[in-house]
Amino acid sequence: MRRTSVVLFLGGLAVIPFLVHNPYYLHVLNLALINVIVVVGLNLATGVTGQIVLGQAALMGIGAYVTGVLMVHARVPWWLAGFLALGASALVGIGLGAVSTRIKGHYLAITTLGFNEIFRLITVNETPITGGPSGMTGIPQLRLAGLRLHPDQQLYLPLLVLSVAMTYVAMRVYRSRFGRNFRAIRDNEVAAEVMGVNSRTAKIQAFVLCSLWGGLGGVAYVLLVGFVAPNNFTIYESIRFLVMLVVGGLGSIPGSYLGALLITILPEALRAWEQYYIAAYALGIIIVLLGFPRGLGAVADWFLEPATRTPLSQAQRASPPRPETEGGLGAP
Repeated sequence: MRRTSVVLFLGGLAVIPFLVHNPYYLHVLNLALINVIVVVGLNLATGVTGQIVLGQAALMGIGAYVTGVLMVHARVPWWLAGFLALGASALVGIGLGAVSTRIKGHYLAITTLGFNEIFRLITVNETPITGGPSGMTGIPQLRLAGLRLHPDQQLYLPLLVLSVAMTYVAMRVYRSRFGRNFRAIRDNEVAAEVMGVNSRTAKIQAFVLCSLWGGLGGVAYVLLVGFVAPNNFTIYESIRFLVMLVVGGLGSIPGSYLGALLITILPEALRAWEQYYIAAYALGIIIVLLGFPRGLGAVADWFLEPATRTPLSQAQRASPPRPETEGGLGAP
Protein backbone atom coordinates (compact mmCIF):
# COMPACT_ATOMS: atom_id res chain seq x y z
CA MET A 1 0.00 0.00 0.00
CA ARG A 2 2.79 2.43 0.89
CA ARG A 3 4.80 1.75 -2.25
CA THR A 4 1.63 1.98 -4.33
CA SER A 5 1.01 5.45 -2.91
CA VAL A 6 4.55 6.52 -3.85
CA VAL A 7 4.07 5.19 -7.39
CA LEU A 8 0.74 7.01 -7.68
CA PHE A 9 2.35 10.24 -6.43
CA LEU A 10 5.16 10.08 -8.97
CA GLY A 11 2.73 8.98 -11.67
CA GLY A 12 0.55 11.98 -10.91
CA LEU A 13 3.56 14.26 -11.32
CA ALA A 14 4.46 12.55 -14.60
CA VAL A 15 1.08 13.15 -16.26
CA ILE A 16 0.97 16.86 -15.41
CA PRO A 17 2.49 18.10 -18.73
CA PHE A 18 -0.20 16.17 -20.63
CA LEU A 19 -2.99 17.78 -18.60
CA VAL A 20 -1.59 21.28 -17.97
CA HIS A 21 -0.78 23.34 -21.07
CA ASN A 22 -0.15 26.69 -19.37
CA PRO A 23 3.62 27.37 -19.76
CA TYR A 24 3.69 29.46 -16.58
CA TYR A 25 2.34 26.64 -14.40
CA LEU A 26 4.83 24.22 -15.93
CA HIS A 27 7.62 26.72 -15.38
CA VAL A 28 6.79 26.92 -11.66
CA LEU A 29 6.76 23.13 -11.44
CA ASN A 30 10.11 22.94 -13.24
CA LEU A 31 11.59 25.42 -10.76
CA ALA A 32 10.17 23.29 -7.94
CA LEU A 33 11.90 20.18 -9.31
CA ILE A 34 15.20 22.08 -9.60
CA ASN A 35 14.78 23.28 -6.01
CA VAL A 36 14.27 19.65 -4.97
CA ILE A 37 17.76 18.79 -6.20
CA VAL A 38 19.31 21.79 -4.44
CA VAL A 39 17.52 21.19 -1.12
CA VAL A 40 18.32 17.46 -1.09
CA GLY A 41 22.00 18.40 -1.38
CA LEU A 42 21.63 20.95 1.39
CA ASN A 43 20.08 18.25 3.57
CA LEU A 44 23.14 16.04 3.21
CA ALA A 45 25.33 18.74 4.76
CA THR A 46 22.94 20.44 7.18
CA GLY A 47 20.29 17.88 8.10
CA VAL A 48 22.39 14.70 7.98
CA THR A 49 25.86 15.96 8.94
CA GLY A 50 24.83 18.90 11.14
CA GLN A 51 26.87 21.54 9.28
CA ILE A 52 24.83 24.74 8.97
CA VAL A 53 25.10 26.00 5.38
CA LEU A 54 23.62 29.42 4.51
CA GLY A 55 25.26 29.66 1.10
CA GLN A 56 23.47 27.02 -0.96
CA ALA A 57 22.24 29.65 -3.41
CA ALA A 58 25.87 30.56 -4.17
CA LEU A 59 26.69 26.90 -4.84
CA MET A 60 23.74 26.75 -7.21
CA GLY A 61 24.94 30.00 -8.79
CA ILE A 62 28.41 28.56 -9.42
CA GLY A 63 26.88 25.76 -11.46
CA ALA A 64 24.67 28.19 -13.36
CA TYR A 65 27.33 30.83 -14.06
CA VAL A 66 30.09 28.41 -15.04
CA THR A 67 27.71 26.71 -17.47
CA GLY A 68 26.52 30.03 -18.90
CA VAL A 69 30.01 31.52 -19.25
CA LEU A 70 31.39 28.44 -21.00
CA MET A 71 28.43 28.20 -23.39
CA VAL A 72 28.40 31.92 -24.28
CA HIS A 73 32.08 32.90 -24.27
CA ALA A 74 33.79 29.60 -25.13
CA ARG A 75 31.01 28.04 -27.27
CA VAL A 76 31.24 24.83 -25.25
CA PRO A 77 28.37 22.33 -25.74
CA TRP A 78 25.89 22.18 -22.89
CA TRP A 79 26.84 18.70 -21.67
CA LEU A 80 30.53 19.55 -21.41
CA ALA A 81 29.80 22.93 -19.82
CA GLY A 82 27.58 21.22 -17.25
CA PHE A 83 30.24 18.63 -16.47
CA LEU A 84 32.89 21.31 -15.96
CA ALA A 85 30.46 23.30 -13.81
CA LEU A 86 30.00 20.28 -11.55
CA GLY A 87 33.77 20.00 -11.29
CA ALA A 88 34.00 23.65 -10.23
CA SER A 89 31.24 23.09 -7.68
CA ALA A 90 33.08 20.09 -6.25
CA LEU A 91 36.27 22.14 -5.86
CA VAL A 92 34.35 24.83 -3.98
CA GLY A 93 32.82 22.10 -1.82
CA ILE A 94 36.29 20.83 -0.91
CA GLY A 95 37.27 24.36 0.14
CA LEU A 96 34.16 24.85 2.25
CA GLY A 97 34.60 21.40 3.75
CA ALA A 98 38.15 22.27 4.75
CA VAL A 99 36.87 25.44 6.40
CA SER A 100 34.23 23.44 8.29
CA THR A 101 36.99 21.38 9.93
CA ARG A 102 38.34 24.55 11.58
CA ILE A 103 35.09 26.24 12.64
CA LYS A 104 31.63 24.98 13.54
CA GLY A 105 28.19 26.05 14.68
CA HIS A 106 27.05 29.61 14.11
CA TYR A 107 30.60 30.59 13.07
CA LEU A 108 30.32 28.21 10.11
CA ALA A 109 26.86 29.57 9.32
CA ILE A 110 28.19 33.14 9.22
CA THR A 111 31.12 32.03 7.05
CA THR A 112 28.86 30.40 4.46
CA LEU A 113 26.61 33.47 4.58
CA GLY A 114 29.63 35.64 3.80
CA PHE A 115 30.61 33.26 0.99
CA ASN A 116 27.18 33.78 -0.56
CA GLU A 117 27.58 37.57 -0.46
CA ILE A 118 31.12 37.38 -1.88
CA PHE A 119 29.81 35.33 -4.79
CA ARG A 120 27.04 37.86 -5.44
CA LEU A 121 29.49 40.77 -5.43
CA ILE A 122 31.79 38.98 -7.88
CA THR A 123 28.92 38.34 -10.30
CA VAL A 124 27.80 41.98 -10.00
CA ASN A 125 31.22 43.53 -10.60
CA GLU A 126 32.78 41.22 -13.20
CA THR A 127 30.60 42.65 -15.96
CA PRO A 128 32.70 41.49 -18.98
CA ILE A 129 32.37 37.88 -17.85
CA THR A 130 29.10 37.64 -15.91
CA GLY A 131 27.08 40.44 -17.49
CA GLY A 132 27.05 42.46 -14.27
CA PRO A 133 23.86 43.40 -12.39
CA SER A 134 21.74 42.95 -15.52
CA GLY A 135 22.73 39.32 -15.83
CA MET A 136 23.93 37.17 -18.68
CA THR A 137 21.67 36.71 -21.69
CA GLY A 138 21.97 34.68 -24.86
CA ILE A 139 22.56 31.35 -23.11
CA PRO A 140 21.18 28.60 -25.39
CA GLN A 141 18.26 26.81 -23.79
CA LEU A 142 18.28 23.05 -23.89
CA ARG A 143 15.81 21.73 -26.46
CA LEU A 144 15.04 18.13 -27.27
CA ALA A 145 15.46 17.26 -30.92
CA GLY A 146 12.28 16.77 -32.92
CA LEU A 147 9.92 18.41 -30.39
CA ARG A 148 8.33 21.74 -31.23
CA LEU A 149 7.20 22.47 -27.73
CA HIS A 150 7.88 25.20 -25.22
CA PRO A 151 11.11 24.53 -23.24
CA ASP A 152 9.11 24.13 -20.04
CA GLN A 153 7.04 21.40 -21.70
CA GLN A 154 10.09 19.69 -23.15
CA LEU A 155 12.15 19.64 -19.98
CA TYR A 156 9.49 18.81 -17.39
CA LEU A 157 9.79 15.02 -17.61
CA PRO A 158 13.63 15.04 -17.78
CA LEU A 159 13.71 17.29 -14.70
CA LEU A 160 11.24 15.02 -12.91
CA VAL A 161 13.41 11.98 -13.65
CA LEU A 162 16.54 13.88 -12.59
CA SER A 163 15.00 15.03 -9.31
CA VAL A 164 13.81 11.52 -8.44
CA ALA A 165 17.18 10.03 -9.39
CA MET A 166 19.17 12.51 -7.29
CA THR A 167 16.82 11.97 -4.35
CA TYR A 168 17.29 8.22 -4.67
CA VAL A 169 21.08 8.58 -4.81
CA ALA A 170 20.97 10.77 -1.69
CA MET A 171 18.89 8.13 0.08
CA ARG A 172 21.47 5.51 -0.84
CA VAL A 173 24.21 7.75 0.53
CA TYR A 174 22.17 8.19 3.73
CA ARG A 175 21.99 4.41 4.21
CA SER A 176 25.65 3.81 3.30
CA ARG A 177 28.75 3.92 5.47
CA PHE A 178 29.20 7.55 4.46
CA GLY A 179 25.74 8.41 5.74
CA ARG A 180 26.37 6.63 9.03
CA ASN A 181 29.56 8.63 9.46
CA PHE A 182 27.68 11.85 8.68
CA ARG A 183 25.00 11.12 11.28
CA ALA A 184 27.59 10.12 13.87
CA ILE A 185 29.31 13.49 13.47
CA ARG A 186 25.99 15.29 13.73
CA ASP A 187 25.03 13.49 16.93
CA ASN A 188 28.40 13.64 18.72
CA GLU A 189 31.60 14.47 16.86
CA VAL A 190 33.88 13.48 19.75
CA ALA A 191 32.22 10.10 20.16
CA ALA A 192 32.41 9.57 16.40
CA GLU A 193 36.14 10.26 16.45
CA VAL A 194 36.57 7.77 19.30
CA MET A 195 34.72 5.14 17.25
CA GLY A 196 37.16 5.64 14.37
CA VAL A 197 35.27 8.12 12.15
CA ASN A 198 37.55 10.61 10.43
CA SER A 199 35.47 13.74 10.97
CA ARG A 200 37.66 15.91 8.74
CA THR A 201 37.24 13.61 5.74
CA ALA A 202 33.52 13.10 6.41
CA LYS A 203 32.82 16.84 6.58
CA ILE A 204 34.64 17.46 3.31
CA GLN A 205 32.68 14.62 1.71
CA ALA A 206 29.40 16.09 2.95
CA PHE A 207 30.23 19.53 1.57
CA VAL A 208 31.32 18.08 -1.78
CA LEU A 209 28.00 16.26 -2.10
CA CYS A 210 26.12 19.38 -1.04
CA SER A 211 28.01 21.42 -3.65
CA LEU A 212 27.47 18.84 -6.40
CA TRP A 213 23.72 18.75 -5.84
CA GLY A 214 23.60 22.55 -5.70
CA GLY A 215 25.75 22.91 -8.81
CA LEU A 216 23.58 20.42 -10.69
CA GLY A 217 20.53 22.49 -9.77
CA GLY A 218 22.28 25.56 -11.19
CA VAL A 219 23.13 23.75 -14.43
CA ALA A 220 19.51 22.64 -14.82
CA TYR A 221 18.28 26.17 -14.06
CA VAL A 222 20.40 27.92 -16.68
CA LEU A 223 19.57 25.31 -19.34
CA LEU A 224 15.86 25.77 -18.62
CA VAL A 225 15.75 29.58 -18.42
CA GLY A 226 18.62 30.63 -20.69
CA PHE A 227 19.39 33.57 -18.41
CA VAL A 228 21.27 34.06 -15.16
CA ALA A 229 21.61 37.13 -12.90
CA PRO A 230 23.05 37.89 -9.44
CA ASN A 231 19.56 38.42 -8.01
CA ASN A 232 18.79 34.74 -8.60
CA PHE A 233 21.38 33.66 -6.01
CA THR A 234 21.14 36.07 -3.09
CA ILE A 235 21.21 35.37 0.63
CA TYR A 236 17.41 35.48 0.56
CA GLU A 237 17.42 32.46 -1.76
CA SER A 238 19.75 30.58 0.61
CA ILE A 239 17.35 31.30 3.48
CA ARG A 240 14.45 30.10 1.32
CA PHE A 241 16.27 26.82 0.66
CA LEU A 242 16.76 26.46 4.41
CA VAL A 243 13.02 27.00 4.96
CA MET A 244 12.29 24.24 2.43
CA LEU A 245 14.66 21.99 4.34
CA VAL A 246 13.03 22.70 7.72
CA VAL A 247 9.51 22.25 6.35
CA GLY A 248 10.57 18.98 4.73
CA GLY A 249 12.32 17.81 7.90
CA LEU A 250 15.97 18.02 8.91
CA GLY A 251 17.68 14.76 8.07
CA SER A 252 14.79 13.39 5.97
CA ILE A 253 15.81 13.01 2.31
CA PRO A 254 12.27 12.25 1.02
CA GLY A 255 10.97 15.10 3.17
CA SER A 256 13.23 17.51 1.28
CA TYR A 257 11.39 16.54 -1.89
CA LEU A 258 8.02 17.47 -0.42
CA GLY A 259 9.33 20.60 1.32
CA ALA A 260 10.85 21.99 -1.88
CA LEU A 261 7.68 21.32 -3.86
CA LEU A 262 5.45 22.92 -1.24
CA ILE A 263 7.49 26.09 -0.59
CA THR A 264 7.99 26.69 -4.34
CA ILE A 265 4.39 26.14 -5.38
CA LEU A 266 2.56 27.62 -2.37
CA PRO A 267 3.46 31.32 -2.97
CA GLU A 268 2.41 31.07 -6.62
CA ALA A 269 -0.85 29.35 -5.68
CA LEU A 270 -1.63 32.25 -3.31
CA ARG A 271 -0.84 35.08 -5.77
CA ALA A 272 -4.57 35.68 -6.29
CA TRP A 273 -4.76 36.98 -2.70
CA GLU A 274 -2.71 40.00 -3.86
CA GLN A 275 -1.38 41.97 -0.86
CA TYR A 276 -2.43 39.24 1.57
CA TYR A 277 -0.63 36.37 -0.12
CA ILE A 278 2.60 36.77 1.89
CA ALA A 279 0.65 36.59 5.16
CA ALA A 280 -1.23 33.54 3.87
CA TYR A 281 2.07 31.99 2.78
CA ALA A 282 3.57 32.45 6.25
CA LEU A 283 0.40 31.11 7.87
CA GLY A 284 0.56 28.04 5.64
CA ILE A 285 4.13 27.31 6.76
CA ILE A 286 3.14 27.71 10.43
CA ILE A 287 0.21 25.32 9.98
CA VAL A 288 2.45 22.71 8.35
CA LEU A 289 5.02 22.93 11.14
CA LEU A 290 2.33 22.78 13.83
CA GLY A 291 0.77 19.73 12.20
CA PHE A 292 4.13 18.07 11.50
CA PRO A 293 6.72 19.24 14.07
CA ARG A 294 9.36 17.02 12.47
CA GLY A 295 8.47 18.33 9.03
CA LEU A 296 6.84 16.59 6.10
CA GLY A 297 9.56 13.98 6.31
CA ALA A 298 7.52 12.25 9.01
CA VAL A 299 4.98 11.40 6.29
CA ALA A 300 7.48 10.77 3.49
CA ASP A 301 9.66 8.48 5.60
CA TRP A 302 6.62 6.46 6.65
CA PHE A 303 5.61 5.85 3.03
CA LEU A 304 9.15 4.91 2.00
CA GLU A 305 10.02 2.91 5.12
CA PRO A 306 9.79 -0.52 3.47
CA ALA A 307 12.20 0.63 0.75
CA THR A 308 14.69 2.43 2.97
CA ARG A 309 14.83 0.26 6.07
CA THR A 310 18.19 -1.41 6.58
CA PRO A 311 17.51 -5.16 6.70
CA LEU A 312 18.82 -7.26 9.56
CA SER A 313 21.35 -9.91 8.79
CA GLN A 314 20.36 -13.59 9.06
CA ALA A 315 22.45 -13.95 12.20
CA GLN A 316 20.69 -11.00 13.84
CA ARG A 317 17.27 -12.43 12.99
CA ALA A 318 18.17 -15.92 14.17
CA SER A 319 19.90 -15.13 17.46
CA PRO A 320 17.69 -14.07 20.39
CA PRO A 321 18.62 -11.00 22.41
CA ARG A 322 21.22 -11.70 25.09
CA PRO A 323 19.68 -11.34 28.58
CA GLU A 324 21.45 -9.24 31.17
CA THR A 325 22.88 -11.03 34.18
CA GLU A 326 22.51 -9.88 37.74
CA GLY A 327 25.91 -8.30 37.57
CA GLY A 328 24.89 -6.17 34.61
CA LEU A 329 26.21 -6.04 31.06
CA GLY A 330 29.53 -7.79 30.64
CA ALA A 331 29.31 -9.73 33.90
CA PRO A 332 30.52 -13.32 33.71
